[in-house]
Amino acid sequence: MATLTAQSDYYPAGEQQLDSLYQANITKSRINDIYIPRNLKDAHRRLERETPADAKSKFKAAEDGKEVSKKLHYGIGRWMIVNWNFYEGSRLSHSIKKMGVSHPDDIAQFILRTFHNYLNERPLDEEKIIKELLTERKKEIDYLIRN
Repeated sequence: MATLTAQSDYYPAGEQQLDSLYQANITKSRINDIYIPRNLKDAHRRLERETPADAKSKFKAAEDGKEVSKKLHYGIGRWMIVNWNFYEGSRLSHSIKKMGVSHPDDIAQFILRTFHNYLNERPLDEEKIIKELLTERKKEIDYLIRN
């Protein structure tokens, strides 16, 4: 029982505590001793610097950034969601939420898809990608509501 109490003390209880945690997190440059990029540009630079050259080359060479990003979602995508703290908020997730993308999975996809464009020296197509992600998210929500 002590373990449950200790765990419940860690997690915010209620909307007010969650909001307080979020507000604190979006000001931090490090969370759990992991550097949090400031914005999308900083995230791209970080990914470029930290990704092994062979993995970066394969990702860059993929013809369809959308498809390759989906395939990487449960690898680097999950790593970003957890380590860059998309659920409880971070300065990176907050800056992307201000662009219109709010679901943690969509934030990860947004970063990966724009990173693919960045590596290939193409326009990032942020607005197009945001529109596609929001359309896909709406379809998923509509499906869940109907079923």
